[in-house]
Amino acid sequence: MQHKLHITGNKRLSVRASILAIGAILLSACASSDLATQKVNSQQVNAHCVGQVDQHSNLKLLPNAHIPEGVVQPVGQGGLCTAQVFVATEDVTIWRAWNSEYNGSKLGKWWTFNKPLGSISKYRRENVICPSYSPLDMLVSCKLKAGTEVVIGPGQSAQCSEYFTYPASKTNQIYVADAKNSVTECQTYDGRFSWQTEPTQKVQATDSKLQ
Repeated sequence: MQHKLHITGNKRLSVRASILAIGAILLSACASSDLATQKVNSQQVNAHCVGQVDQHSNLKLLPNAHIPEGVVQPVGQGGLCTAQVFVATEDVTIWRAWNSEYNGSKLGKWWTFNKPLGSISKYRRENVICPSYSPLDMLVSCKLKAGTEVVIGPGQSAQCSEYFTYPASKTNQIYVADAKNSVTECQTYDGRFSWQTEPTQKVQATDSKLQ
């Protein structure tokens, strides 16, 4: 004798509801796992930072704004170590050292708040600029237009070659996604040799009788 299994409409609905509930739980678990992974990755990047994001009077923080992909980088990859998005509330003067051999370098994406001063090697180290990135033989200052959104943060370390790596820096840099349409009143400066004698280190002589 064959027995036929009859499932009523209510039971079918109950089975479907159970299946959907299980699916929702699995999707929620996957999403939570992805978010946890992203959070861990973010912490791993920020754990190596030596500086913090500076606040500026002419820039307003946008805490919920999206940071473009590739701006914050892992250890050894350059870019920023940690960052936040700001909008300029009025025009702000920014500076950029660039490569005269490539005209497109003039209005690139990476800028600073302060005019470069002192030794070039110190400037490279503070702004994590490998020699292969640019010879830094030109300088431009511009006004960042009010209403422009920028990303600001301290520099991430950069492995320039197998021989040396610039460490992470506390100096804040400015990422301008579209400088060509975001700046005005630009002034260009040409680099010149300016050599200074290094301070002489004096070694004090010691009396052998006192040793």
